[in-house]
Amino acid sequence: MEIPLPKCKTHDGHTCEFYCVQCGAVICRKCLVSFHNKHGVEDLEDLCKARREIIAQERETVRTAVSLYQHLDKDVAIEEDRIREKYAAIENEIRQHGEKLEEAARRAKDEYLKRVRERKSEDIKRLEEQRGTIQRNLEEARNVERALPECINTCEGILRFKKSSTVLPEVPKLQKIAHPEFVPNSEQLDKVVDQFGNLII
Repeated sequence: MEIPLPKCKTHDGHTCEFYCVQCGAVICRKCLVSFHNKHGVEDLEDLCKARREIIAQERETVRTAVSLYQHLDKDVAIEEDRIREKYAAIENEIRQHGEKLEEAARRAKDEYLKRVRERKSEDIKRLEEQRGTIQRNLEEARNVERALPECINTCEGILRFKKSSTVLPEVPKLQKIAHPEFVPNSEQLDKVVDQFGNLII
């Protein structure tokens, strides 16, 4: 796609074909001869094409990162639901086993529920921390994306672009959390707390 070159603001009827590196301005042939004859210049069309390619590559990189972060954010939500369901099932197993052991088992039941809930809290906290990192990185990627020029088909838009020195964070892998399993122990009720069961992690 051809890039339309701007008209010269100094010389009517002339098109700017060059970019003065020293002045940072687009100039026509008359400008080159009159005011910029000892300055370093670049062909404006070639410069715009090269910069447009850089912008296109950076935009594609950013869009890919944004897409990956969005998918990863959804995966974290699914993982959190899965963990919550598993912990709910474990709590139910512990509760039922504790009720079978009546008063002696109630102390053990409370102790194990406490352990499970503390572990659940730690695991959910880890997931939330991971989500926080993902969302911060996603926002950073979106900010970089927003900073890219909307229009890369005009000289003005392309020339306003300055390549960001911001390095996009690497998209991490989802950290799976191994949930514990509860294995009840119905024997030796005289040692209820010690023998109540095991949390297998």
